Amino acid sequence: MEIKWLEDLLALASTGNFRIAAEQRNVSQPAFSRRIQALEAWVGAPLVKRGSQSSRLTKAGETYKSVAQEIVKLAYQSRDDIQATTAREKEKIRFSTLSTLAQFFMPAWLKSLQPFIETDQFVVRTDFGAIVEYLDALEDQVVDLFICYEDPTAGFQSDADVFTSIKLGEETLVPVVAPNEKGAPIWWLPDKPEGPIPYLHTVSTLSLWPIKQHLEKHYADLSFDIVYETSIATALKAMAIEGYGVAWVPSVIVAEDLATGRLVRAAERADDIVVDIKIYRCGKFKTPKVETFWQVLKKKAV
Repeated sequence: MEIKWLEDLLALASTGNFRIAAEQRNVSQPAFSRRIQALEAWVGAPLVKRGSQSSRLTKAGETYKSVAQEIVKLAYQSRDDIQATTAREKEKIRFSTLSTLAQFFMPAWLKSLQPFIETDQFVVRTDFGAIVEYLDALEDQVVDLFICYEDPTAGFQSDADVFTSIKLGEETLVPVVAPNEKGAPIWWLPDKPEGPIPYLHTVSTLSLWPIKQHLEKHYADLSFDIVYETSIATALKAMAIEGYGVAWVPSVIVAEDLATGRLVRAAERADDIVVDIKIYRCGKFKTPKVETFWQVLKKKAV
């Protein structure tokens, strides 16, 4: 059974004439008649009482008419709802990023872009693992854009012919530690403290979070004992506040804690680590929504 058969029946019920109904349905009269016969065969009963001048529905036809009206109505209503939903989904821009950026960078950044972009629908995913998984998601069109931290002195290996990037800003990783009872840092790294220093380790790709290289370069003569490991920056901050050790944490996360004294610096500002915030796309795809968004970013980056 096809929807057009039901529409044919409704047209015939309205006009009472096969020729006129066929014209309304934009088909030949013989084709129209065959479709009515096909519907009758499917229902298993005569639906139309044919006459030389006019036709009318049988009792079974009248009964089925109300059913046909409801089916046609629901079919088109559902189609329209689905198409509207699909259209909205197509307008969404899909991001992947790290949880820290999703929480502390993207909300204000997206708001700053509102005057320049048309869409206000976004999807943000933070559930990928290694860099290769994020890039695979871009290349497989699972997401449209990938935002990450990146060591400006190294970066991560990616195919420049496939993936292109724009620098959105910078973030500073600050060495922090809990204060002692006098408000001074429990461990002050420039003093070269003896013995192992409890270290709260960020689990991340080196090219995104270059803390290990920093320690090896600037504090090769100190001993750091990893007492806690996580990829969640806010968890590092919480552990540092409780006095578990030293951590390098994004300044946006600890600014208020440094101002109130809940945390203090473990070294001078010269010991901060500056990383880029970059956005990547896969150049294989030129969808209008992403292309428009990308051009806005390029203009703002100039």
